[in-house]
Amino acid sequence: MAAKIAEKYLSRWRRVAVYDELAVMEENGDKDWANVTGEDGSGYKVLAYVLPEADRALRLVIAVNDRVPRATIAPVTRTVVMRPDGTYTE
Repeated sequence: MAAKIAEKYLSRWRRVAVYDELAVMEENGDKDWANVTGEDGSGYKVLAYVLPEADRALRLVIAVNDRVPRATIAPVTRTVVMRPDGTYTE
């Protein structure tokens, strides 16, 4: 379920993200949080943040984890890299 949520959020961000806005987000260290309920009825935390890449590209990261703290389980992540011209690489 976490993977499905991560894919959904990444797809949404790919449609609406603007390079300049992501650059500001990365520069400021901003993160976008959301608490969502999955189709399975469980609660999940969604975190979106941006990391710098080579040649001014930016990596958008979506991380999803259930709301029950489990120190041994890593979040499910999905990423995409946006070039300064607004195109994406996988």
